[in-house]
Amino acid sequence: MGRGEFYDVRLGNPFPVNDLRSEWYDWFLKKVDEYKPSQGSVTLWALGGSGFILRTKKSTIYIDPYLGGSVTSDGTAFLTHRMIPIPFNASDVRKIDAVAITHEDIDHMNEDFIFPVSRNTECSFVGPSSVADLLKSWGTPENRIVSLSENEETRIGDVRVIALDSNDPNPKTANTYIFDTGKIRVFHAGDSFFLDKFAGIGRKYDIDIAAISVGVNPPGAKWYNNPGDAVQIARDLNAKVLIPMHWDLWDVCLEDPYLVEQEARNRRTNVKVVVLRVGERFDYPSKRD
Repeated sequence: MGRGEFYDVRLGNPFPVNDLRSEWYDWFLKKVDEYKPSQGSVTLWALGGSGFILRTKKSTIYIDPYLGGSVTSDGTAFLTHRMIPIPFNASDVRKIDAVAITHEDIDHMNEDFIFPVSRNTECSFVGPSSVADLLKSWGTPENRIVSLSENEETRIGDVRVIALDSNDPNPKTANTYIFDTGKIRVFHAGDSFFLDKFAGIGRKYDIDIAAISVGVNPPGAKWYNNPGDAVQIARDLNAKVLIPMHWDLWDVCLEDPYLVEQEARNRRTNVKVVVLRVGERFDYPSKRD
């Protein structure tokens, strides 16, 4: 169990919904909703930070979407400024089956997304116990909340969602996830650091894509992996593709994601590094493969 800074202050007392509006209007969300993934493939859109939209032929899952602005933390002296656009308005979301949340930190579980989407859709919310506690305390119907602990799983349409351990000391509880279509497996690390269990996960599951947080850690803090850490995690997971994430969100943590690609080359790994800016799409397997 971690520190849970954003758990204690928000239990039964959610932060106000700011309803920040996207300068992209609705064009990005229309592109996502109108896109038709091919049978047997997975499509990911980067939302910035650790956020993604994952779509298959039958399912649409939002992962750690953050639509909030800059944040100040009571436990630090930092005002962290959002450095990327908000790609869509949460009130416009309609095509969604589930939200998978790795942990309760505000840039992973965000009121600006949760409340409009809960009101306007019938999607389910998947997360560890601290996320489930917060959702219940905010009035989310219990039949829409799926609380998962390590090695527990649920099914969202044609996607099996498997919760695994996380090495993240900041939230009260945290998961990493595998999104398994039966043919393709996507691992999302949340904000987890290296964990010796990752090698076992790599042996048990044939990981195709691993999304791993990287960033420059501000003085006196350890929030994200450095590029070498990310490559080591991907290597242990035996992932074919590594997508660096979270490198773009906060001004105090901005990292060059191409350093991850350089590390992968220097270490002579077989992992392919794919850098996605906010709004960009990645199909796996690609139509060229």
